[in-house]
Amino acid sequence: MKNIMLDERTKRVLCAVVESYIEKPEPVGSRYIMKKYGFNVCSATIRNIMSDLEDEGFLFQPHTSAGRVPTDRAYRFYVDCIFQETLKLQSAEIKRFVESLTKKLRKLRNNMNSLFLETTQSLSQATKYLGLALLPETDKTTLHRVDFIKFRDDLVIAVVVNDKGIVKNKIIKAYPEITQQELSNLADFVNSNYQGKAFDEIREDLFLRIKREKIFWDKLIAKILKMCQQALYFSREDLYISGLYNIMHLPDFSDIEKLREIAKTIQDRHLLIKLFENISENDDIKIIIGDENPIEELRSLSIIASPYKERDKSLGVIALVGPKRMDYQRAIMLVNAFAKSLTDTLSE
Repeated sequence: MKNIMLDERTKRVLCAVVESYIEKPEPVGSRYIMKKYGFNVCSATIRNIMSDLEDEGFLFQPHTSAGRVPTDRAYRFYVDCIFQETLKLQSAEIKRFVESLTKKLRKLRNNMNSLFLETTQSLSQATKYLGLALLPETDKTTLHRVDFIKFRDDLVIAVVVNDKGIVKNKIIKAYPEITQQELSNLADFVNSNYQGKAFDEIREDLFLRIKREKIFWDKLIAKILKMCQQALYFSREDLYISGLYNIMHLPDFSDIEKLREIAKTIQDRHLLIKLFENISENDDIKIIIGDENPIEELRSLSIIASPYKERDKSLGVIALVGPKRMDYQRAIMLVNAFAKSLTDTLSE
């Protein structure tokens, strides 16, 4: 859609319609806008401006006699208008909320699973939207320790702990004759040689060792090292989601079929991980509204997401997912504040 220039009064009318609809999900009329926002013009003038905004794709009229409702384009315009100023704001209520959260996070910093669960639950509780957190990608962390436990004749459980305290369990294939003592020796070898090293670096070194063993030494050792290499590879799947119960009570999701569809989409973690991985590469808060979402199943929603870091290194993403009729100013303030709180906690 082409970009157009709006005069100041038209911008005020558009923002007033968006704010009014966010506050109450009913079509907004010109008389209501005139009275609530103190426009020094008659309601007919406001009505003409709203009609022009409808022609430009910012508003639509559900019924001939009804007021107007914002489109995705209107929400985008509104967010762009308030964004920079909102980043500088933090209400007293949000400040108190974040101070309380930071105290909790500091106590949980050695238990990453609890830390991210607390973050997403608190974010959802504060907004009544879905709170999400994408955990650090394994390859961006380092190995703390690994243990191998014989499960069945040909299966072994690898218990891997990274430097963030995140525990991952993985079942891998092994040759049937391997003993628990051999597995313990293998764990000792890995821990003494690779503790504190990045996972991709470890896998690369194991790959070189496997090639050497195959050519010069023992094919059995090569098999063991190959098993070890597999144990230290993880696809990205750690995504915390809280608040599905909260969004059930929003008027935007009163249609049970719509709610079911959203719940089903949210449960497909691969879609969300793919979306958030792209966001984590940026330093700024990203706001995705409706049709801007590359994932078709999420186009009835809006997403506000921000990377969190450890010092200067981006680790993952926290986000809010809610209706397009979202309280954007409050949501932006909260996501921004929560991301900073999480970054401060992880950087201590």
